[in-house]
Amino acid sequence: MSKKSFRNLIVYEIYPTSFRDSNDDGVGDLKGIIEKLDYIRNMGFNAIWLNPFYLSPFKDGGYDVEDFFDVDPRFGTMDDFRELCQKAHEKGIKILCDLVAGHASFLNKDFLKSREPQRNENSDLFIWNDNVWNLEPGLRLISGMYQRNGCYMVNFFAHQPAFNYGFKRIDYPSWQMSYKDERTFAARNYMLNVMRFWLSNGADGFRVDMADSLVKNDDDKKATGEVWRWMFRRIRKEYPDAFFVSEWSAPNQSLEAGFDADFVLDHWDNFYHRLFRSNYSTRGTAIINGGMDMQFMLKDMRERFREAEKQKGYLALISGNHDTWRIANYLNRSQLKLFYLMLFTLPGIPFVLYGDEIEMKTDHIDSVDGGYQRTGTRLPMVWTDEEPYHGFSHTEGKTYLPFVRENTLSAESAQKDPESLYHFICELISLRKKIKDLTDSEWGIMESGRVLTFERGRYRLIVNFSDREYAFTGKKIISSAEIKDTLPPACGVLVKQS
Repeated sequence: MSKKSFRNLIVYEIYPTSFRDSNDDGVGDLKGIIEKLDYIRNMGFNAIWLNPFYLSPFKDGGYDVEDFFDVDPRFGTMDDFRELCQKAHEKGIKILCDLVAGHASFLNKDFLKSREPQRNENSDLFIWNDNVWNLEPGLRLISGMYQRNGCYMVNFFAHQPAFNYGFKRIDYPSWQMSYKDERTFAARNYMLNVMRFWLSNGADGFRVDMADSLVKNDDDKKATGEVWRWMFRRIRKEYPDAFFVSEWSAPNQSLEAGFDADFVLDHWDNFYHRLFRSNYSTRGTAIINGGMDMQFMLKDMRERFREAEKQKGYLALISGNHDTWRIANYLNRSQLKLFYLMLFTLPGIPFVLYGDEIEMKTDHIDSVDGGYQRTGTRLPMVWTDEEPYHGFSHTEGKTYLPFVRENTLSAESAQKDPESLYHFICELISLRKKIKDLTDSEWGIMESGRVLTFERGRYRLIVNFSDREYAFTGKKIISSAEIKDTLPPACGVLVKQS
């Protein structure tokens, strides 16, 4: 996979717990994913992003890694992972693993080694201060857990000790190390070994969790970018075709740091949120529902796409992910078709969360695996209409996460319905593969009374966010609704210019 070919990636995100249970224990697993590779390929996806499947106590959905070099038994074995990669590659599908670069679990053996009172080779691998009684303000420090006379720093939750990539600004010289201090290079080399391990076992690249969180007191992220460039210079010599996409949502920082793509996350201050997800609890009505943030949205969109083009990288556009409420909670089917028309025809690399193709919704359920309000997004895939486990599992007990009344459409029934969102997405993916202009980074945008026109080479994507019909010209290729020679409100069309 060369850097030039990255633009052809179309990625399907899988939360392993919830995709397919092959051994009827109520939990999804790697063999279950293998069983459904044809489903993924037949939709047209050519890459899978796997959420964490590593050994973990699952206090944060697997993002608290106990062993970076092994598969958690709930998901299978290393042989299962190798088989998944082999079978996926045979079907033209790449495998992208989740790389948790900023922290580990407090059960990780290398962290446990660092907690020992006596100095050892892991004493500086994680961030510790030098006095158990000192809880320096503004820092996430946990005290009194171990015999080492110090507090450990976490990346977020108390059970996620932060790797020691150092500090850019030193506030406490007695224990904070500069990111240029050679002692902090242990973390860099540790993470390089993690990358090497999974790439050597068949992975094609990584989505990097909290990619901007490495160096502390790094307000402008320049030091974190320097650390990433140091690691990329080394890993790309060994694996020049590996793909890296960052959970950063700041392409001016992440792409300069060396990432191939940067996610546009569901943050209130970006165009993605303002277009489709904004509501009364964030910044008012979404533009698709008549919201008035058009100029703010356009400014942010232009800046992000221009930065990606400048850095010769890509934006990673998402339907959603395991941390967000599902897009179907915000949009009806007609609006969803417009959303996906934009997702697959704008520049960048599209990512679709499992089940979004069948309009799965998030529901309020009690927290499992430290998911809290996110747990309701990570529910089991609805494969069939068969009760009670819908083809996900045939266990006689309970599935690890429940099925809920919100999710009534199955993949089986969606495949039988020619008007389903599933078939619309399949058609869009097919067009994206056929029309080279849709994967080019070059683009332009014009605005006319809440009607947006995106230039995509010989094609134009026209989106009507006004409250009036809009007359368009050009040969219609695909539209989000049945149209003739005018475009209704909240509708989009891809046309070939004459």
